[in-house]
Amino acid sequence: MKPSDAPSKTRRFFFRLILLAAPLLLLAAAELALRATGRGGYPPFLRSSGKLPSGAEVCLVEPAASKPYFFANPSRPGYADQTNFLMPKPADTLRIVLIGESAAKGYPQPRNLAMSAFLETMLAERLPGRTIEVINLGTTAVASFPLVYATRDALAFDPDLVIFYVGNNEFFGAYGTESINAAGVSSPTGLRMIRALRGLALAQTLSAWLYREPPVDRSLMEEMMGRAVVPPDAPSRERAARNLRANLDAMLAATRDAGVPAIVCTTASNEGGMAPIGESVEALAAFRRAEQFAAQGDLSAAREAFLDARDLDPMPWRPTRATENAIRDAAAAAGAPLCDIATIFRDESPRGATTWDLLDDHVHLSVAGQIRAARAMTETALAALDLPHQPVTWPDWTDYAQRHGTNLYDAYRVDHTLRTLFGIPFMARANPDALARFETAVRRAEERLPAPILAEARRWQTMTPHAGGIRPLTGMAARVLLANNRPDLALPLYELAQQQVPDYTSWYLEYIYFALACREKLNGALKPEDLAEAQHGIDQGRFLLAHGESTTGLTERYVGRLHQLRGEWSEAIPMLLAARKKLYAEDKVAADQALVMSYLKTGDTPAAAALIDDGIRHSGRFAPAYQQMKSLLPAP
Repeated sequence: MKPSDAPSKTRRFFFRLILLAAPLLLLAAAELALRATGRGGYPPFLRSSGKLPSGAEVCLVEPAASKPYFFANPSRPGYADQTNFLMPKPADTLRIVLIGESAAKGYPQPRNLAMSAFLETMLAERLPGRTIEVINLGTTAVASFPLVYATRDALAFDPDLVIFYVGNNEFFGAYGTESINAAGVSSPTGLRMIRALRGLALAQTLSAWLYREPPVDRSLMEEMMGRAVVPPDAPSRERAARNLRANLDAMLAATRDAGVPAIVCTTASNEGGMAPIGESVEALAAFRRAEQFAAQGDLSAAREAFLDARDLDPMPWRPTRATENAIRDAAAAAGAPLCDIATIFRDESPRGATTWDLLDDHVHLSVAGQIRAARAMTETALAALDLPHQPVTWPDWTDYAQRHGTNLYDAYRVDHTLRTLFGIPFMARANPDALARFETAVRRAEERLPAPILAEARRWQTMTPHAGGIRPLTGMAARVLLANNRPDLALPLYELAQQQVPDYTSWYLEYIYFALACREKLNGALKPEDLAEAQHGIDQGRFLLAHGESTTGLTERYVGRLHQLRGEWSEAIPMLLAARKKLYAEDKVAADQALVMSYLKTGDTPAAAALIDDGIRHSGRFAPAYQQMKSLLPAP
């Protein structure tokens, strides 16, 4: 080749540039192609579901929003409970957003016994004429970093106040310093970089391809730990406090920029009742020393020693002094009111440090604790918002507990959950008395439960009845009672079950239907207000179907049944026909029985007979149920 034929420097430069850019262009094309299929990115923590005929939008907390933050264990992510609300915000509504982890969510209590529910009641008592609405964004198993994005999303939905109950999961929560979902990076800048990379469709697709299910006998607590031992002098302890402070600073800056007032709460933990969770001679010695001080009545010394034991715990599932101080410092720097729940609980505990009277485990509140935390939030919120309010003498906590529906079945549910928690090997080794305590509570409850309900309670402990959520045990017990012709006992449990699931779900429609069926049995006929409630359920169900929010067939089934309660037999038929195409086993049989009733009520006996004959021929083990339906047909 002649020298004049050699490529110029400019051509060589562009040639090399193309060679270098080609892989990047291929990756970009792959990313765009995967994005087109719905992969990649982060779902919003709150979203619109669709518009009502009135023009208002039904919005909801999205339980799946936190899943991308659990990239190392995507099959068992933490989640927030669905909460529904309207946009624009209705007049005279005070909307409060509660941000936090599982303790803020109310775990292990059902939603009617969570701090957010008690906060609504307490504020409503003091602000008559206002509708109080608490949107609970408590998300299980996350550190504070993902909650920065939850806060930013929530501010788009017109809150009047944001309450932060944050800081329990800075070590082992998703994006915590010792979590399998921290990817070894613990600085705030590093976490943002990891989030950006993990948001790529390519990264999410590759992770899903490489992911292997963990052993089924491992609990979520065990799965979340990247490292089981965190010594008191480990650098990650300081980094956890630093990250919490930075993340709270970011959340408070977002509320300030949006012009929304905020309250910051310290988080309570079980310091005086639970021994250190990890194995440490020094931590256990501090705990025993604290117990001696408490027995001697020196509560000040006992408190310091209990907190020393908590800080020395090599498995820091509880907040530490450093993370608690980070909360206080963030509130002070932002000029935000501090609701010092940790100190309130310690001051009101008999050992100088918080114990089992207000806590169910290491950080999750008992019913009494939920109520006391809600009371502290109420007092701080009224002062922060400077709203004129009714002075009310605080009743005993048991008054709120009874009004919100404490009952044997939910107590059993909580005790079983805690028995499982304290049965985790490291929890059982550290606190065997706690395991024995909840095993005894479960055994005593089971001795009181009638055999059919006990069978349902044990079925509740399996995955069979839940289908992606946690079905209320109250609703399962109510169904047994109704089947045994006790609508008087079933009705209050169905009404409780309605409070324990979100609106705009098939479960909510199911509990409306069965509660109305109980009232019909008890009263002989439904009252006008009952018929209006049935129509409300029908409207919700049709909204779900119109906006693609329900695909199981259960919504169609219960919309059809609600039409039947209203005497609208013809309107029920298309709903039940749609339901039976999606249902199977007992659910399909129940839908077919309802469909036979509608056919007979509308005079279409041939259709009823054909449906029954088809069931006898093709339903296998359910054929006897269709044989029984033949008795519904008129005599030839």
